[in-house]
Amino acid sequence: MGRIALVDREARPVIFPVNYFFDEGVIAFRTAPGSKLDLAPGAPACFEIDGWDPDTGIGWSVVAKGIAHDITEPRGAPSGRIRFWPVRPLAPGPREHWIGISVTEITGRWFRTAAHRPVD
Repeated sequence: MGRIALVDREARPVIFPVNYFFDEGVIAFRTAPGSKLDLAPGAPACFEIDGWDPDTGIGWSVVAKGIAHDITEPRGAPSGRIRFWPVRPLAPGPREHWIGISVTEITGRWFRTAAHRPVD
C-alpha cells in the first residue's frame, strides 16, 4: 500500500491510499472514475511508501516524484504490460483505469526507533 499526493482544483493537497506496482520507472495503480482520475493525468505527483519492522526497530520511508499519466490504453512498455501487473485494489467495485507516475526523483530514509538503539 502506498499513498499518492496530488493537488486539487483549489490548489489544496490531497492524498489517496492505493495498491501499486513499480515497473521500469513507473509507479502504477488502478482506479475508478473520480478524484484520482480527474486530477492525476498530466499533473505533478508524489508517491510515498513506508514501513517498520517491530523486531529490529528499523523504519523506512520512500518518496517518489514525477508526472502522472492515464495509462489505461497500452501504448508500449511498460503500459503494454499493465494487464499482467499484480495490482489488486482493496476498495470494492471495478477499477478499470490505470494511472502511472513516471518517476523523475526518488528520496528515502531509514531509522532505528529509540527502543532498539544501543545504549551508550
